[in-house]
Amino acid sequence: MTEIQIVSVDAPLTRQTLLAKAFGLVLRASAVGLLTGRERIDRLDLQLLRDIARSAAAAGIGRDAALAMLDEDLTPTQLASLIDRLDEALIGSPLPDRELRQLRLTFEIDQLAKLPGTSEVSLRRYLAGSRDVPDTVAARAHWLALVSADLGGAYNQIGVRRWFERPRAQLAGRSPREALGTSWTPDTDAATAIQGLAAALVGPAAAT
Repeated sequence: MTEIQIVSVDAPLTRQTLLAKAFGLVLRASAVGLLTGRERIDRLDLQLLRDIARSAAAAGIGRDAALAMLDEDLTPTQLASLIDRLDEALIGSPLPDRELRQLRLTFEIDQLAKLPGTSEVSLRRYLAGSRDVPDTVAARAHWLALVSADLGGAYNQIGVRRWFERPRAQLAGRSPREALGTSWTPDTDAATAIQGLAAALVGPAAAT
């Protein structure tokens, strides 16, 4: 699991209009499996964003924005727009095989099976690549990856796991896992409320 703990930010990402956008993109890129092979990320700079852009383009995500981000002469306004476009493309593009492998690095196998509503046997087959991930599970895994990305700005892996099990006043005293139930989709009221709670935690002071 890539440890994301930003301790330095290079210009122009120090600009207020770019910092939060860039940090959010890094969190989501890691969660969907575009930053594998890195043990630690502690510096937020243009090179990191361009690495994400290359990985996204190779995965068929946001190619136009990704390739444009490789330009050396972007203005801060142009860069902000491209980050938004690439981030939107990531949000709209499930990568279930990658995402489940990334999620498995955070969640225990039983919890990871329960959250998207599948069995441990099926989940192990998805992780091994011996069975295709059904669209329903893929959509839920993508939602879980995005929520986990937001939580990654405030919690370490243990904290992320526990967050889904703790009762929340905003969820009528239920935990996020309980509020989701078994037959949920990313656009149900419970899922939308949970995603909103996680998104409120996003900030540049990253945890692990």
